[in-house]
Amino acid sequence: MRPLLYHSIEHMFQKGVKSMRYTTSHLEDSIERLYQAMEIEDPDYSIFDVAERLSITISYFKLPFAVPGHIALSPALKEEKQKEVFAHELNHVLFHVGLQINMPEDFRIMQEYKACSFAMHFAIPTFMLRRLILPDDRYKAITMISETFGVTPSFANKRLIRYENQIAGAMLHEKLLKCSESKPVYEYEPLIRILR
Repeated sequence: MRPLLYHSIEHMFQKGVKSMRYTTSHLEDSIERLYQAMEIEDPDYSIFDVAERLSITISYFKLPFAVPGHIALSPALKEEKQKEVFAHELNHVLFHVGLQINMPEDFRIMQEYKACSFAMHFAIPTFMLRRLILPDDRYKAITMISETFGVTPSFANKRLIRYENQIAGAMLHEKLLKCSESKPVYEYEPLIRILR
């Protein structure tokens, strides 16, 4: 397993990344606002807490599905997997309309991609993840995220990778800004000499 890029914002500062500001995405901001509206601040909540606060009924069926105000989950799934599937289906309830069976394939794929992304950020919200001080060992960090948020280790790993990518992107952005401030983008002087 690869080592952690940075296990916390504080760790980045210890490693010399002084000026980086973590910039949240629109999705991260909207999920944080949703949690604030539900008055949930910590990861120790159940899917039933969320369903009740959003007036959504949960039932059990062989295959998961969502319709307005209702999410069906498979009873065969473990609690951790149910949380992941619930988060995925919650995206459909909150943001999608219509039956996917009647949609063009590309549109259905786009909805599924968005639901997967939403599920990752809803089940492990960035504003909660940023509070954790993760261990340097990647396996231990994944285990900590998995246990803290009640998700499977593979889901926690995918979310950690996405979080690291966001941090790496912000670091790259900061470096590019520094480069553009310290050096002129275009050197006009040599061009003027050539033209004379």
